Amino acid sequence: MRSITRRELLKASAAGSLALGATAYSKALSAAPKEHKTEVTAFKNKPKPFQWEHDAYNNDYIAGLTGYTGVDYHTVAQLSVMPAWRAQVGNRGFYKAGLCVLPDGSLLASPVDTLAPKVESPFPSRIDEKIHPVKLHKSTDGGRSWQAMERTPLAGKEGSLTCLDDGVLLFTSESLDGVCFSDDGGKTWEAVDFNTHLDDQYQGVSAVRAPIVHPDGTISFVRCVGTNESVQTITPQGYQLPNCRAWLIHSTDGGRHWDDRTEIQTWDEAFPLFVEADFERMPNGVILAATRVECLHPLKDKTLPYPPGKMPNDHSAGHMVLMESTDEGKTWSKPREFLQYSEVHGQLTLLKDGRLLCTYTNYHLPFGVAAVVSDDFGKTWDFEHPMQLAISPPVGSAWPTTRQLSDGTLVTLYSMFPYQCESPESGRTVCHTVRWELPAMS
Repeated sequence: MRSITRRELLKASAAGSLALGATAYSKALSAAPKEHKTEVTAFKNKPKPFQWEHDAYNNDYIAGLTGYTGVDYHTVAQLSVMPAWRAQVGNRGFYKAGLCVLPDGSLLASPVDTLAPKVESPFPSRIDEKIHPVKLHKSTDGGRSWQAMERTPLAGKEGSLTCLDDGVLLFTSESLDGVCFSDDGGKTWEAVDFNTHLDDQYQGVSAVRAPIVHPDGTISFVRCVGTNESVQTITPQGYQLPNCRAWLIHSTDGGRHWDDRTEIQTWDEAFPLFVEADFERMPNGVILAATRVECLHPLKDKTLPYPPGKMPNDHSAGHMVLMESTDEGKTWSKPREFLQYSEVHGQLTLLKDGRLLCTYTNYHLPFGVAAVVSDDFGKTWDFEHPMQLAISPPVGSAWPTTRQLSDGTLVTLYSMFPYQCESPESGRTVCHTVRWELPAMS
């Protein structure tokens, strides 16, 4: 005869379905086998990080991605499967996109079409001469399905799409030094050139994920120029690179004109302080920024995947750090560690229940889209319960963006690389969305 477990006794007692007197129940409960506690006392003193022996530089690990950088190998995971609804945005060949919610609750996505012929940049100050066009898509059913919109002048991957409170849309991308403005739901667009100044031939302009909206209604985009780590390794020996610089470029008329700029604090380094940076205002007015650093800024007490400067496209050593501003973005706190190696593209979403969600790219096993939650506005994070929102082969995945709908449902847009072994002309990448719900606060 099977013995009754402690859990079954407690459950039955709560339901009033176990016919035991108080004394009999107490004796049975004390005699029932005790269940395993979640705290594992044998591992309070964690071992040193596991040391792998990959030679990513001299072997064919694309962008140095072995799959193990950033992974805490001295752990096991207990998975919890939750229902979700996935949909594809447009066709194969679509790639990293922005996402926003319109005032009527509709969703707008901006995937770049890598199979379409390249077009000229809409801005005179071109980061790239020719870039792939963006194919806007709209969803009127909360991300369950997507429909193509008319062709627009938008272009470039790593897109940022923002809807202001009055319905004005702002778009920028990694390939654009400026912003595109629409006040008719994305049907027509005007391009405003930022014409960001470069101090050096090796500098570039870094992409950002979102503008900063100030209490007085002013809108600001951060533009940061600097020299990426991969470029620093190929500069002539002895060449003195200038420090990075950054500006807040302001609009005081709802995004139509951007004539004013304020130079802001950065750091005494050539590497740009704001790279793929996202900004989110906390309830106390503090602006939290998540930004990307790489091999020249290693994590404390964690060995780099390979010696600095050895990989031309350094995804494995890339990781996100956090900074705070209490003066509307003019000055910033010292960057503090946040995500691990090979965890990039961090995007912040302040949820209706007060929790802060960060959706990011896993460039380690399991590759794809992940998320983590903070219940104290980014001071600490629940890294013991990360969420894996999508799985994909390593290269070409993620750039995730999450938006919350009026009913609390979350919609995350991401790119993935499911057709990696097929011809490039057939479209190896796709853009998908997933509708999901975050478990309620306990």
